[in-house]
Amino acid sequence: MNTNFTEATPEETQDVLKYTEDWFSQNSAIGRRVSWYSEDNPDPASETGLPSWAVRGAVASVAVDVAPYFGKEASQSTRAMAASGMQTINARTISTQRVKYPNRMPLGQGNGSTYGGKYYEYYDNIQTFNDFLEDDGGEEITE
Repeated sequence: MNTNFTEATPEETQDVLKYTEDWFSQNSAIGRRVSWYSEDNPDPASETGLPSWAVRGAVASVAVDVAPYFGKEASQSTRAMAASGMQTINARTISTQRVKYPNRMPLGQGNGSTYGGKYYEYYDNIQTFNDFLEDDGGEEITE
């Protein structure tokens, strides 16, 4: 955001890294858990641990959040990129709840639900545990 005319100072770099840590913590709290390596004193050269499918959403969303820090406004293309990337992160990390079949028949004359509700089958459910994504078989998802 700031490198169009000048290079960011070390203090600005550390502040942006702290913004990034906060952004990942906030998203983790609402169920968007991606493999981000959290550090007490973040180093710009260290590995992030982000899967390739999460980079676009994370980078653009943090850029939108950090723009006011540099006295700028994020462009519409950056905002659109953030929205598109966050859709991918949502789709890959937040599991959907079971959905019950609608009751299409009137009750009475044997049309009651005596055996419990029936639900739509769902598949390819991603379970989140800490910050690691796992598929139904318990294998970690890395790509």
